[in-house]
Amino acid sequence: MTIEEKLNYMKIMGGLDSEDDDTLMVYLDLAKEELLNHIYPFGHEAVELEKRYDTKQIELALILFNQRGAEGEESHNENGVNRKYQSKEKFLASIPRKAGIPK
Repeated sequence: MTIEEKLNYMKIMGGLDSEDDDTLMVYLDLAKEELLNHIYPFGHEAVELEKRYDTKQIELALILFNQRGAEGEESHNENGVNRKYQSKEKFLASIPRKAGIPK
């Protein structure tokens, strides 16, 4: 999937028509790095994210994007409205890790 396709998917899935591409690219890059660190806990210097993780990258980027302005907030209660955000750790737990030797 190309970067343009990922940006388009992100805009459609998140209803982000008015967001600029540079902002969304930052979140896609952050999500890619988070995924690589999770999948390859013992290092990933020369590893690119596999194509099968493209949608996971988009989903994680949306999780990170939707939490901006509420960093670290685990729950929120205001005027009887309760919010609790999905943690990236819970999302990443569904993705298997690769075995390796600690460096």
